[in-house]
Amino acid sequence: MYNEQLFSVLDKADELNAYILQSESYEQYRAHQLALKQNEEVEILKKQLIKLKERYDEVMRFGRYHPDYMETLLETRRAKKAYDLHPAVAEAKKSEMALQSLLDEVLVIVSNAISKEVKVESGNPFFTTEHSCSGGCSCSA
Repeated sequence: MYNEQLFSVLDKADELNAYILQSESYEQYRAHQLALKQNEEVEILKKQLIKLKERYDEVMRFGRYHPDYMETLLETRRAKKAYDLHPAVAEAKKSEMALQSLLDEVLVIVSNAISKEVKVESGNPFFTTEHSCSGGCSCSA
């Protein structure tokens, strides 16, 4: 089961991991995540959003028949928008997407080196070359 070839592949994976951890995308991601944690305004917005989300989940159990349905829905959306549009959050999300793109690229390169038939789940449509729908979308591809 374990042989020298497997250990060699695992060593190469560790090297690849080290390169990614030294990349500019990862460094920016880490810096933005740290800035988020240290930003008091973001923490306040996040706590408010979590509290509203709990209330939202409770209201959604009853759906539109709950007396506070519309008020809770709108208030939660406003809080989510305020959180997402905060400059520190927006920068953090941007750096997270850049890192995710790097990881997707690496995954596609590795899988294509093995076989073009290997399917790679990627949230980025730019890395898919063929239609990978498993049905249910009523498309003609």
